Amino acid sequence: MGEYRYAVVELPPSPYAHDLQEVLAFVFDVGVNLAGCTGEQVAQAFMVSGLAEEFEKQNPVYVAGKSSYDLLRIMVPLLPCDEVPAPCLRYDRTPDFWVGWVLAHYQMVTGCSYRSIFATATYDEIRSMYWPLHEAPESKFVAIFDEMRTERAKATNLRTLREAAGLSQSQLAKASGVGVRSIQLYEQRQKDINKAQGIALYRLSHALRCTMEQLLER
Repeated sequence: MGEYRYAVVELPPSPYAHDLQEVLAFVFDVGVNLAGCTGEQVAQAFMVSGLAEEFEKQNPVYVAGKSSYDLLRIMVPLLPCDEVPAPCLRYDRTPDFWVGWVLAHYQMVTGCSYRSIFATATYDEIRSMYWPLHEAPESKFVAIFDEMRTERAKATNLRTLREAAGLSQSQLAKASGVGVRSIQLYEQRQKDINKAQGIALYRLSHALRCTMEQLLER
């Protein structure tokens, strides 16, 4: 069988496309630049609050019937800020605005869930793509992010060895003393295991009964 690749399937255009993209763009813009939250905090609150699922369903109550400030008020209990700033006109199109805009477009085009999107790359990784891509059409981001999903879906050596040993991520963390979050990030390729500290590689290799070199990626 050939190598599996994610395929971008063009879904029918949504009548709420512009509203959906704009309101999510302002959710991230206001949440980060006015409310003082990190992009990751806003992204997590967006998913945990259930709003991400409503956006995936293109529920008009949320994507067309509420402003970004309304949505942030729903998310406030999950954010480190105490309240949402007073509404004001935002003319600047910040990198955070761009993140919300292109992610809404990507989700509508591919049908990929927001949880899957943020499992592929962190908020900061996506934001770092702003400078080469913010003047490009959204289709360019779709193609690049789709390639990233394909690459990161491949099993890492760490995951292959862990599963061969019959260990869960939490079990490996307990056996090795390496944090479970670090193991998750290595397996998702959101942290480069080739740049891991020697002590972490030694502990993982000892727990998995393999060499440190077997954990490294080409």
